[in-house]
Amino acid sequence: MSTGRAQAASEVSTGPEGSAGGESRAVERLASRFAETGLPRMSARVFAAVLVSPSGALTAAEIGQFLSISSGTVSTALQSLVRIGLIDRENQPGSRRDLYRVREDPWPDVFAIRSLWLREFAKGAMEDMQLLDESNSGGRARLMDMRDFGLFVMPKLEQIVVDWREHRASGSPGVPPEDAAGAPA
Repeated sequence: MSTGRAQAASEVSTGPEGSAGGESRAVERLASRFAETGLPRMSARVFAAVLVSPSGALTAAEIGQFLSISSGTVSTALQSLVRIGLIDRENQPGSRRDLYRVREDPWPDVFAIRSLWLREFAKGAMEDMQLLDESNSGGRARLMDMRDFGLFVMPKLEQIVVDWREHRASGSPGVPPEDAAGAPA
């Protein structure tokens, strides 16, 4: 194991609080929140493990060891996370192992994906509405509401991404947690 990998492995085993227990709890709490938004549970756990590691990068073997999951499970989760743009895969010169790193500011891309999903959501609602009998006014009205909601929210998500990128470029600090939702975090 190279010095860089040894350091990354020790980062995973000790965690940001100096104990594997604290890091494990943080990973599982984050994973639960990510899973609630639609990320598959194992992908959520893998993403959380990489996200909380001090360097923001781990090998597949380190992830599997930390989470006590099989290499196949790690591989499947990593492929999904790379595909949706939350992490990047980096080749390590002189090594057969790849390093998986949290992308710099992946959150706007997550919202952009949601916007595309909403577009399909609205389109699907219209297609489904056309399949319903004209006499099914209740079903048609609910599908119209679903479509209208998607079309209403979609540009707002797109604007959030634009605003966030402008905010980051300006160097302004983030919103304090107690102000983010109107109450203490």
